[in-house]
Amino acid sequence: MACAMLLVIAVATGPGVLADLIGVTIAADSPEGTADRPVSWSATPLDLPPEADVFAAMTKTPEPVTGPWQVALEPGRYLISGFSEVELYELEVTLPDAGATILVPQLPVAPAVVFRCTEAPTCDYTHPESGLSLTLPQGWALDAPYHGDLGDGEVAPDLSAVIYEDRQDDGAAVWFLNPPDWITDDNGPCRGVAIGQVCTFEISDAADGAFATIAPSLRIAPPDRR
Repeated sequence: MACAMLLVIAVATGPGVLADLIGVTIAADSPEGTADRPVSWSATPLDLPPEADVFAAMTKTPEPVTGPWQVALEPGRYLISGFSEVELYELEVTLPDAGATILVPQLPVAPAVVFRCTEAPTCDYTHPESGLSLTLPQGWALDAPYHGDLGDGEVAPDLSAVIYEDRQDDGAAVWFLNPPDWITDDNGPCRGVAIGQVCTFEISDAADGAFATIAPSLRIAPPDRR
């Protein structure tokens, strides 16, 4: 069985539209020695008219893919994005000839911890730049909040962030606030909060316990109270 799924999404514009699609292979260009983790891929057209629905035009893997992603896309420029449990991948590309392989580089992710809770039982924190305010359980941390890149200079309106157990192992619990390109029930479950959604790969006991503290505290602080 092929390790990647052929996914064809096209807008019907008349007879022969399928002949205009370009079949390419998208693969993670990971450093040597990196584990071959499943990746959730998306291809976002960058030449859409202003009134277009970006999310409707996006092509995604229905579930994380182990190995290359084979996909057929209409000609044009795309932002190719991917994420695994650990890595992020991104590349802006004009589609090459059919049958070509596009290697998408791994984004360098420098440590971006802005706050660690070392006090018992909880810590209150407000990020000064974004205004994200929350309460963390002891032993949890927050990476720098951000607005997701939608391509072509646009950013997501909702604030995103990664909130996680401050442990150096793959078993650490994690919650993603408004994660870009997340596919609910494929990547993992999501729960509603006051400022959007928080999602996780698996609701472990640690994740569920932390949710009870974190979720009701999430808000965007007014400028005069940051």
